[in-house]
Amino acid sequence: MAIFTLIGAAAGAAAGGAIAGAIGASVVTGAVVGAVGGAIIGNVVGNKVSAAQEAAAAATTQAEEQITTITEKQEEIIGVTEQVTGLQTEQIAVQQEIAETRQEQERLAVRRQRRQAIREAQIVRARQRNIASAMGAVGSAVSGGAASIGSQLSAALGYSTQQSGLSEEILQGQQRGMDLQSEINTLYGKANVLQTEANIAATRAGMYSSRAAGYTQQASSYMGLFTNFANVGAGMIPYI
Repeated sequence: MAIFTLIGAAAGAAAGGAIAGAIGASVVTGAVVGAVGGAIIGNVVGNKVSAAQEAAAAATTQAEEQITTITEKQEEIIGVTEQVTGLQTEQIAVQQEIAETRQEQERLAVRRQRRQAIREAQIVRARQRNIASAMGAVGSAVSGGAASIGSQLSAALGYSTQQSGLSEEILQGQQRGMDLQSEINTLYGKANVLQTEANIAATRAGMYSSRAAGYTQQASSYMGLFTNFANVGAGMIPYI
């Protein structure tokens, strides 16, 4: 920085002139030599201050980039969380459907048991009537028994078809539930990766912020030392 060079030259000239006057040497020569030396010191300090400030600015920029990364990762995590919530809601709906289908299976089984009990009671009554009937009624009893057997077979086939369909619905629902859980697990894994990346970015942001603070402190120290030098030079002006 040119300002440090100029201030250094002025302070050096004052110090050099004062020292030369004190030892009986040429004040002008002492001032010139002091100005050269002061300018060199000022230039060196200015370069160091400039380098420290540039490094601090670069570190600050890097820290800000990491903060931006953290924000982006957190937004992605929020998006993933919303997806998980949607899938979990769908999963609950699937589980409710499965529960309702199982209840339907149970109701169907209960109805079949009731019908079967009624048929068995009818068969028993028919047998009792057949036993009490005259031999001439045998043909009618046989016909009634055959019809009852046909009715039972038809009912059994219908029940089997219904139960098979309900079981298929349950299996499909369970598979859908497993697929949803797989998607949820995948999203949880993605969220964990994003959180890890956000944590790494946070660590880096802290590191770069510390570097920026260190470089800023370094620049302040150089400026402090140079200010002391300039003050010493300015304090010697009355002795020239």
